[in-house]
Amino acid sequence: MGTVQDDRTARARVRDAALELFAAHGEDRVTMRQVAELAGVSPALVVHHFGSKAGLREAVVEHVRTWMDELFDLSADTGLAEDLQASEWSSIGEMLQQALPEGSPVIPYLRRLLMTGDPVATQLLREWHRRTVEIFRAWDAAGKLIAGPDPQTRAAMAMSSDLGTLLLADHWQQILGFDPLRGEGLARWADEAMRFYGAILPPPDTGKDSAIGARPPSPEEAS
Repeated sequence: MGTVQDDRTARARVRDAALELFAAHGEDRVTMRQVAELAGVSPALVVHHFGSKAGLREAVVEHVRTWMDELFDLSADTGLAEDLQASEWSSIGEMLQQALPEGSPVIPYLRRLLMTGDPVATQLLREWHRRTVEIFRAWDAAGKLIAGPDPQTRAAMAMSSDLGTLLLADHWQQILGFDPLRGEGLARWADEAMRFYGAILPPPDTGKDSAIGARPPSPEEAS
């Protein structure tokens, strides 16, 4: 008889198998039996853990949500903003490479989910946008970033760029000849991103109003 730990491991294997198959083929074309075969378990065990394909899908979405939340938790550290200001990409690159292990199906799954117009994708994007606005405002308060007069829209623009990098990385690798998410390719991409984002990143050790794109002082501040 298996232990509780064995049971949890089997559940994670099934979830990961579903994530891989959903990413590769789309949820509609994947059966519970295929998931069971890839996970190395019986179809009955898949039903035992998740009840139905809808339950399995819910577990996959929650896994992706947790992964992104952890990435946001790391990004919320103002020390990361200081690295951005100083163009110190080593720690940021390590964070990204740790969050995106080689061959991870998370990005292909997100790509497919976002492109289908699935309401779940909109829900996830709404949550991630809220977190991004919170981080922008926190970094602005710490003098590490210029959130601007419309942080909601600025955050959406930044997310469009960042998500575009994640979702189009395979295509950019073929077009540019380097992977924008790994190794020297990440450093090259990040170097140009620093120029691109220069308008909202104050130079180190200076007031944020001296940066390009800084908001003008309010009448109260001017007086």
